[in-house]
Amino acid sequence: MKTPAISWSRHKSLASRQARRQNRHLAVSFVGGLLLVLAYFVGLFLHQINLATTLFAQTVLWCAVPYLAASHLLYRSIHMPAAEQRTLLLINTLLPYLLLVLVLALLQQRYSRGAVLMVASLTTYWFWISERVIQRQNKLQLLCLNEQTKAELVKELGDQAESLEAHLELIEWTDHLQPMPSCDGLLVNSTDELTETQQLQLAQIKQRHIRLYSVAAIGESITGRKSPQELSNPLWQPDGNPAYDTFKRLVDLAVVLITAPGWVLLGLLTAIAIKLDSKGPALFSQVRTGLHGQPFRIWKFRTMVPQSNAKPEFAQTNDKRITRLGHLLRKSRLDEIPQLVNVLLGQMSLIGPRPEQYSFVNDFAISIPSYPYRHLVRPGITGWAQVTQGYAASEEETAVKLSYDLYYVSHYSLALDLLIVVKTITTMLTGRGAR
Repeated sequence: MKTPAISWSRHKSLASRQARRQNRHLAVSFVGGLLLVLAYFVGLFLHQINLATTLFAQTVLWCAVPYLAASHLLYRSIHMPAAEQRTLLLINTLLPYLLLVLVLALLQQRYSRGAVLMVASLTTYWFWISERVIQRQNKLQLLCLNEQTKAELVKELGDQAESLEAHLELIEWTDHLQPMPSCDGLLVNSTDELTETQQLQLAQIKQRHIRLYSVAAIGESITGRKSPQELSNPLWQPDGNPAYDTFKRLVDLAVVLITAPGWVLLGLLTAIAIKLDSKGPALFSQVRTGLHGQPFRIWKFRTMVPQSNAKPEFAQTNDKRITRLGHLLRKSRLDEIPQLVNVLLGQMSLIGPRPEQYSFVNDFAISIPSYPYRHLVRPGITGWAQVTQGYAASEEETAVKLSYDLYYVSHYSLALDLLIVVKTITTMLTGRGAR
């Protein structure tokens, strides 16, 4: 059997695409930092010729702090779904500058608004144009040994298969007698049975230190959810993040306590409206499953007609049990306000997988082996699955929802939580996913 020739034109090392993007981001951040220093000296020069005040140059120097914060947040969010990168860019670059303005206002420190606006705008544009240029020049190119692997990737992407070409290029290499095309790696599927020829091709690829990418990994990077293959693997297990858990708990307490006057008043008005709209209590409680599988009682504003001894079941589209006011409360998510008390008690977080009904958990854990891992973090009032998929009304939809929940459990961070906050606000305004 003839051994295929190897083209050395553009084969990369074993470093993953994420690692290479992080390295490029560090280089871009360093150059941007140098430009910020240059802007500071330009400000000093403009002051010397009476075209700017000393405050302008001083504020540009202060902007180094939010610039470093924005760079760090972008670095930490590189692994997130490709479709969310633009939204993440805006969040991660503008939020640090807004916090700078807030801190300076609280300290009653004079600053140049023009300087903050200029540096914030230039930071956003710098990282945006850099990402555009890098993405255009470094579109991921993967070899594919057979059509079956490509079909599995399309199946993995589901309704997001149309975005495949925007993120990567699949290069067929089915003829082992032809030279290997230049590429960034090889797309493989763990369930494929390779022929003798394909095994030889795979051996040649490994010998040349070309990166291997699984269908599950590529699918996750595009869709933002875990692959069913990975979730069914008994050896798969996510790790926690104790340091961020502590930080997140402190943020939960601070946000809930600071905003308490607002949500308590809104809650009272909502309770009065519920009593005027329909008979029955304003509040509804139910036992849900929390951190480490521990049961707790969750509180919500009642949105359905009271039913005694009703069997737990999923809410359906246009459910007749929902009251007139209940439709509005569910659409705006105002029915979740009482759960802020659960957050104060440490039973929930502002962001995390939604707590499931306790009576459903054991059934889900039997039919979906990875289900218990969603309890490694505190359940949340809003979460990644809610803002991407919406409400789950069946066991099949729950399995899809779980893939988003476990993506969150595997990757939860400040950048992802900020993205969820922005998407939650959009969801509240549009009512997407409500039942």
